[in-house]
Amino acid sequence: MISDRKFLPAVKKPFIFILLPVTALLFVLYGISLRNDKQEFPVNIPCRGSMIVEAQYDHQKAKMVTSLYFSFLDNHKILVSLSGTAYLYNQEGKLINKKTLLRNIYYDHVQESKVTDTYSMTSSQINIDSIDNMDWETSSLLLINSFFLTGHTDTMVLKKYDDNTMLIENNQSSFALCVFSKTF
Repeated sequence: MISDRKFLPAVKKPFIFILLPVTALLFVLYGISLRNDKQEFPVNIPCRGSMIVEAQYDHQKAKMVTSLYFSFLDNHKILVSLSGTAYLYNQEGKLINKKTLLRNIYYDHVQESKVTDTYSMTSSQINIDSIDNMDWETSSLLLINSFFLTGHTDTMVLKKYDDNTMLIENNQSSFALCVFSKTF
């Protein structure tokens, strides 16, 4: 007669040899699904945010407060809508000029790196509303070039900040935090 104790080690070893690879496979698949979620982000989800830009120059100070709408469109296009106000101050801090910003910028984009979420964005069309009176000098003080020069390419990093927000950065600094508004 064979005792149950002699069969028990033989049963445990094959079970362990099957369980370990299956567990490892599940972890790998879970990791791939997380990576795919990251790659999908932030495509097809528009976001809204705010930008506050302050710049100090030798003879004046400039400040801009702007709302931003950001959306991936079809065919490697991105839409950025800006609306806000720019203020120019003299050396004493007195307001010398006020400008209105209201425009849509359409970009052609190429994702340069999925690892770093880096995109090359070339402004293909800039639609400026009739009340937008940002001149070239004020624009060059406060905006990145592709916000006011058609055909200019800027490199931007679009980072997932958390489940509901995206951080938009250029090579100098972060400039907008967008909050997603999912439509149901």
